[in-house]
Amino acid sequence: MNKIDTRLKAMAHEGRRAMLRSTLTMEKSASDLARVSGLSRPAASQHLATLLDAGLMQVRSEGRRRWYRADSGALSQVRRDLDSFWSGRLEALKRAAES
Repeated sequence: MNKIDTRLKAMAHEGRRAMLRSTLTMEKSASDLARVSGLSRPAASQHLATLLDAGLMQVRSEGRRRWYRADSGALSQVRRDLDSFWSGRLEALKRAAES
């Protein structure tokens, strides 16, 4: 599976998207992210592992706590990949509608 496929698959889960949205501007703990996503702490940990493996989340350790933050560079790359996918198709649709 290539990087974009892995990232889109990771983003397909509603709880993981909630985690990403919640960490776009500030770091959160796993407990915070469990609450935000409506998942149990063990389930949230599994979903965080999926986001980390996909390269969509960064983690920083501070003592015994781990702080999570969305990787804005990776999310921007997903956006660029999707934009490039649609741009040619939208242009073709525009030409077809105009003719």
